[in-house]
Amino acid sequence: MKFKSRYLQTGLIAVLVLSGLTAAQPSVHAGWWEDYKNGVKSFTSLPEEVNELKQGYSNAMNQLDQAQTSIEAYREENARLAEQNQLLAQTIQQLQQSEAERAASARFWKTIVFSAIGLVVLWFVFTRLVRFGLRRR
Repeated sequence: MKFKSRYLQTGLIAVLVLSGLTAAQPSVHAGWWEDYKNGVKSFTSLPEEVNELKQGYSNAMNQLDQAQTSIEAYREENARLAEQNQLLAQTIQQLQQSEAERAASARFWKTIVFSAIGLVVLWFVFTRLVRFGLRRR
């Protein structure tokens, strides 16, 4: 009896395992030929996709080259403008210095003219006071 029950248990376990394995597998598709054709089509379209990717890559590289050319042009323009800006700053500094010298010269001549006028007026007042003082005596 022991042998029968053992064989029976082993057989039941084997049936359960096999039925579980077969139940876990997906059922067979009826349209397997269509799946195969679609797979072949997608495989044959790969070179076209690769060509499209190559074309996109070459377009991107052309755009990058154009951008780098533009950047170089902007850098050259920037350097030229910086040099021009420096020359303008020097010109402005020279103009400010000449304006300061002109203002100092104008101040100097104003001082001389007003001093001369003041001396003439002072001389006139002094001579009048001396005459007035001499007449009073």
